[in-house]
Amino acid sequence: MLRPCNSRIPVTAGPRLVEMADPQRAEVLMRAPNVRVILRHGRTVVEIQLLDHGDASRIPPKLGRPQKLSTNFESSDNPPRVWKFKRVQVAGTP
Repeated sequence: MLRPCNSRIPVTAGPRLVEMADPQRAEVLMRAPNVRVILRHGRTVVEIQLLDHGDASRIPPKLGRPQKLSTNFESSDNPPRVWKFKRVQVAGTP
């Protein structure tokens, strides 16, 4: 468990420690809408937790597009580190 040291308050986002805020910075952070303040005995601020607030940075990205038209995979006709275009099948041709 994190404890305040030298009047600094730990600011966390999930499992990560974001910063150790001084009292002036802590007051600014506590005014944000996505903050949960952890108090000791109902009056002393022990920790500030930042909650998700419309941020998509923690959502895993899509790993690819099945319709992309280029590739850099090695094959018998494609050397390493070289991009090539995929062949596109036109409707009506075999």
